[in-house]
Amino acid sequence: MKGKAHASIGLLTYYNYTILSNTEFTILGGAISLFFSLLPDLDHFNSVISKKLSNKKIESFIEAMMMLIPLSMLFYLGYLKKFDYSILFFLCLVLFISIKKKIKTSIIRKLIISIFLILICILSYNLFKNIAIVKLLLFFILIPWFSHRTFSHSIFSAFILYFITNNLGFIIKNLNMIATLSYLSHLFLGDILTPQGIPLFWPISKHRFKLNPFKGQHSVNIIENIVIVLMVLLAFYLTFVSIKYKTPQQILLGSSIFNIS
Repeated sequence: MKGKAHASIGLLTYYNYTILSNTEFTILGGAISLFFSLLPDLDHFNSVISKKLSNKKIESFIEAMMMLIPLSMLFYLGYLKKFDYSILFFLCLVLFISIKKKIKTSIIRKLIISIFLILICILSYNLFKNIAIVKLLLFFILIPWFSHRTFSHSIFSAFILYFITNNLGFIIKNLNMIATLSYLSHLFLGDILTPQGIPLFWPISKHRFKLNPFKGQHSVNIIENIVIVLMVLLAFYLTFVSIKYKTPQQILLGSSIFNIS
């Protein structure tokens, strides 16, 4: 599914949750839901978050550093050992070519994300002195280094996220529910409906669960539009009945069940 579809479904999930839980819909909550609905795709170098955190200048700088640091170390070692300059030049050239061939955009973007999150991690801990924030950021750092649709698309990652965010209620009320539901919307209202499916029980099982028997992107486009329309209709329904009914059960089932005037 496209990033925009995941974001839309995640935001609608948060909105519907606020009505059912009788909590306030906030801009901060909306921003959090958008982020966590996109988070599982952080394991793909071309995801929305990866592209937002990267640009050509930063990627070029990281690539230059990845070549310059080992080359400088080799040159310094050669200088200390008093290698012949022609041999040293040859070794540096071989190392340069080897590194250049191995460096890919995906690796550079993963490094950029990791470096950025490590800096945020250090800053956050110094500001809040809360180990839960550090754990959450380490969870973020971990995701890009797994293959696409493995760890981040399993239910185990959602469980880990829930327990980590359980101690972050001081940021916003019910943060653990907002983050986890938005994250799960990516899995169960998104990627499980694609032909590729998702490995829900990875690493115990690599079997991919899918609710889409068709092949090709065309079916995905149709299904994601249907899901968004259904979520919008649910939002309208919940909004309408919430004006009259106050408890989550009354809002969800309406007057036909509760017979309340």
